[in-house]
Amino acid sequence: MKKYDIFISYRSTNFAWVEKLGFNLTAQGYTVFLDKWSLMGGQNFTTEIALAIDNSRFGLLVASPDVTESGWIQVEYEKMLVIKRERPDYKLIPLIQGEFPDMPFLKNIHCIDFYKSTQPNYRSAFKQLLCALEGQSPGANPSFTGDLQFPVIEPSMRALVGNERDFINTVYSDYLEPSLPLMILAQADTCTQHYSHAIYQKAKQRYGSDHAIHIYPPVSTQADSAAYFGRIAKQCGLTDPITSSWQWSEAMSDKLRDHDKLLLLISGFENGSDSARQELAGELRGLLETHPAQLKLIIMGGERLAALKYQQSAHSLLNQLDEQRIPHLQLTDLNDIYLHRFPDLELSKAELQIMLDFTGQHPRLLEACFQALQLGKTNWQTHISNNGTLSQLYALFQSNSDREALCQLLQQEQLGRYMAWLDNELLRRLYWQNLITDRNGQLVWRCDLIRNAGKELLGC
Repeated sequence: MKKYDIFISYRSTNFAWVEKLGFNLTAQGYTVFLDKWSLMGGQNFTTEIALAIDNSRFGLLVASPDVTESGWIQVEYEKMLVIKRERPDYKLIPLIQGEFPDMPFLKNIHCIDFYKSTQPNYRSAFKQLLCALEGQSPGANPSFTGDLQFPVIEPSMRALVGNERDFINTVYSDYLEPSLPLMILAQADTCTQHYSHAIYQKAKQRYGSDHAIHIYPPVSTQADSAAYFGRIAKQCGLTDPITSSWQWSEAMSDKLRDHDKLLLLISGFENGSDSARQELAGELRGLLETHPAQLKLIIMGGERLAALKYQQSAHSLLNQLDEQRIPHLQLTDLNDIYLHRFPDLELSKAELQIMLDFTGQHPRLLEACFQALQLGKTNWQTHISNNGTLSQLYALFQSNSDREALCQLLQQEQLGRYMAWLDNELLRRLYWQNLITDRNGQLVWRCDLIRNAGKELLGC
């Protein structure tokens, strides 16, 4: 296995920013593991990532606001924490890119702030990073004086477009206004940060800042119940020490008695351990039953959230919540989102439609297409087919127990009738990992690209 100086953990939506960082570190003589640089088609993504982390001297965690939505970031983050405890020479260095995310680990360690990466700020932060890698103090006014590639500065929160805006208006009129509890579900790789931001802003405008609370559970699966609910309590503005779920529930009941209405928005519900998440769901159900008129509840998550509604039917913890699913990106959305971010690209509606069909509307593949074009890859379809992204999508489906059944499914164009909660465990996992989707009531592969990659990766 090749040795690396630096392993970089990041969300794929931040790749353009991270790649500039990788170029700058490489120019200083460091060997950098960046998945899209280092992984080859057909490799086992999970195995290669684990080996790369083990064989690196430093781990950089790019902690952007949406990092808590990524299951893969959580896996990498947990592994780097384990290595940090086991190897005194290993350094884990968090880089803040965007607003400071609520991750307990970051509260106890010095982070290098790349927020608002103007050239002077970037030079200062990059110098601090180099000093951290070299074990030196950065001094009073650190600034790197050499040549650097600077990332394009993008707004931390983009505006909603097209059917995204329509979706939020539906949530407001059908659920927020009449006070109906709601869960908003999203498949893997769907960025929900701008949705939660828009809902929270609407709630504050409608009910006032004191009557709207946005919480996001701790990312770490190692956080016990006391740490989990203690963190949530602080986000709720509770000042008394909270070390258990029932203490949090009691304090929230007191808060609800003092308010006519209180909107509680929970995003990143997938975070944390299964037991803590189930405790939270149980307490939320109790609060809804005790304060049905006062509490407005919206929870955002994925498969684990859906399980708490559907898995045990009438006995499920959140069976009283209605459900909406994040809409797929449409042609007009591509124009408004991506061409605004990549103004140098000139793509016709026909070219955008080809891209949409090629990727099956998969958000990570769409992101990779635009990034490839921005890098001058005119053969972007071949580039996407070979750059390792597809093997990452199948990372959770390469065990021997999955292989035979998955190969059979990969031979089929239609996979059965769509249901809100699929009984077939493999189909359910494929759906929530965003490899298959619902089209006109039928489950189908998102696109031929994903389907053919599965056949090749699994040797079907």
